[in-house]
Amino acid sequence: MPKKQKPMSTVSRINSDYTQQEKIRKQRLHNKKVSLYRTLAVMSIVFLIALGSLITLLVKQHDTLNQKEEEKVAVEKELKVQEKRQKELNEQLVKLDDNDYIAKIVRKNLFLSKKGEKIFNIPNSLDDEGQIDISKNQKD
Repeated sequence: MPKKQKPMSTVSRINSDYTQQEKIRKQRLHNKKVSLYRTLAVMSIVFLIALGSLITLLVKQHDTLNQKEEEKVAVEKELKVQEKRQKELNEQLVKLDDNDYIAKIVRKNLFLSKKGEKIFNIPNSLDDEGQIDISKNQKD
């Protein structure tokens, strides 16, 4: 097939100062738009990086806060145990001021007796060889 030839254009371009200025103005406007889009893209990337780092920081702080709350609960439990132990020790301290209580403990642990009193030792448990296990003490 033979190639078609383009018809000759009957309109010619006028290269005047006005057309040159319009062409330059349009090129500058186009360049401004391109520059604006590039700046917008860079600013968006910076914003997303800042947002990502803030979110990461927030998540880390949330995890740290949860860990500290768990530690607080554990410490509060330990505090309650220690307060209970302190209360028991204070009660024992008050009891140790009583001479009758001290005499009772001495008679029990050291097998001492009052005048005319007889002590009978009844073993609580026997070890493997059938001997008395004296390491176990009864609680008052």
